[in-house]
Amino acid sequence: MESIQSKDNLLIKDIKRLKEKKHRIQSCKFLIEGFRFVCEGLESDFDVPLVFISENSKDRWDSFNVQSKLQKETKVYTVTDQILKSISSTDTPQGIVAVVNNKSISLENKQGFYTLVDKVQDPGNMGTIIRTAHAAGALGIIVTKGTVDIYNEKTLRSTMGSIFHMPIIQDDNLSQLKFLKSNGFKLIVSSLDTDSNFFDVDLKDKSIIAVGNEGNGISKEILDISDVKIKIPMPGGAESLNVSIAASIMMFEVIRQNLS
Repeated sequence: MESIQSKDNLLIKDIKRLKEKKHRIQSCKFLIEGFRFVCEGLESDFDVPLVFISENSKDRWDSFNVQSKLQKETKVYTVTDQILKSISSTDTPQGIVAVVNNKSISLENKQGFYTLVDKVQDPGNMGTIIRTAHAAGALGIIVTKGTVDIYNEKTLRSTMGSIFHMPIIQDDNLSQLKFLKSNGFKLIVSSLDTDSNFFDVDLKDKSIIAVGNEGNGISKEILDISDVKIKIPMPGGAESLNVSIAASIMMFEVIRQNLS
């Protein structure tokens, strides 16, 4: 391991920029923190070129056996607690930060379902949707323009590692969505302005389950190209469901129908 002792080190300055969305986009890299999360990243098919560990966390490095999980090209640096805190996004850093190279994802035109996330703003909701999609075996997550940054620290943490297993497709101009629709995928949107019961919809074919913004729901541009508008029945009388809960219900109804 090489050691970095100065906060003015050029590499450290470069890594600190990744705490900002624009630099993550420009460099196609993002940061992850915590020993479990870093180990998941190292064992995934994402490239993890850099790992930084604080000098006081070497015992945890050994207990998690991180050395054996390092990728061939991964470089490891020990840093002071102060330097680690400067590249961390948490108030109480867990002693390790890694840089992950993001990768482009191709759509799969095959039987199954995608989840479309339209302008959801809360990182916790977004992370939960990604985690649920992973559990439900979705083909991927399609994200529209205006949705919360997938790669900010709060969203990443709430995915509980599913970010490494669930393809994320950023679709700012909806071209990816339209491609799927032209190849037989049915766009099903949750809406309060319909009486159609979600559980009456046939979900055994190719489908795209769409959920929208916490306050405004699905945007008009998505509604206008939808194939089916549905409502999850709520006999208890509540006006709406949390978006991550609604997404979970819809995704696991796909599973139920395909297992029956």
